[in-house]
Amino acid sequence: MKSSISESELLRLADLNLVDFWCQSAKWIPHPEILYQQDTVFINSALDFPACSFAFNLSSTTDESPEAFLARARGFFAGRKKAFSLLLRGHADQTIIQLCKDKKFFLVSESPGMVLDAPVKQRPAPTGAELQWVNTVDALAGFRQVVTEAYQDLQFPPDVSSNYFMRPERVLEPQFILGLVYLNGAPVCAALALLSHGIGGIYWVGTLKHARRMGLAEYCVTEVGNAAFAAGARKIILQASKFGEPVYAKIGYREFTRYPWFICSSK
Repeated sequence: MKSSISESELLRLADLNLVDFWCQSAKWIPHPEILYQQDTVFINSALDFPACSFAFNLSSTTDESPEAFLARARGFFAGRKKAFSLLLRGHADQTIIQLCKDKKFFLVSESPGMVLDAPVKQRPAPTGAELQWVNTVDALAGFRQVVTEAYQDLQFPPDVSSNYFMRPERVLEPQFILGLVYLNGAPVCAALALLSHGIGGIYWVGTLKHARRMGLAEYCVTEVGNAAFAAGARKIILQASKFGEPVYAKIGYREFTRYPWFICSSK
């Protein structure tokens, strides 16, 4: 395996890891529909929430017009969902992004894609904190509890976040590394890494409100990222929320692209 990755390779691998995460996590919920068509990946989640069903463009060319891409996406979701998400790439989808802006689609976020190039020196755990690796159904219940509460601040309804963990046997598969931080014996902070395409992707980072600004997310994400490196990942990537970006920058992550996220009507 190559030890170095060019910036162009990084962009491609990061896109593939991101899409793989949403495809695999869609399978954590019963009855997903996933379709690959013309370098586009469609995910029709069983959850009736626009931020859970996606169209991703993975084309490396610009042969298709943005209008044609949007028409195909709407065509797939017509009769399936009233609204869905377009998760786009700042480095490859500029014409589609501009069309979404021209049509005044709701912009959920424009998250920076960030990368960590090497493992981080292990730091002491914050006072009273202990990280445990999630590998049982009982431990996963604590992980689920943390992200369900924490993601309400990102406008995810509790039942949506909670339902992503309906099939624990799929969440506990070996390509996922889940870390859960306990503070004085109670679960308060969580992070997950997906190993795919030779890299690791960090997802589902969350901290309960009463435990924020204590360095727990920095500690948890660092430990999970280092575990992914130890498992063979050549880089670690993530898409940062407005809350997480300064934490990740402090760890050593750097921005390499942006991922605009729009909500689109299927009509």
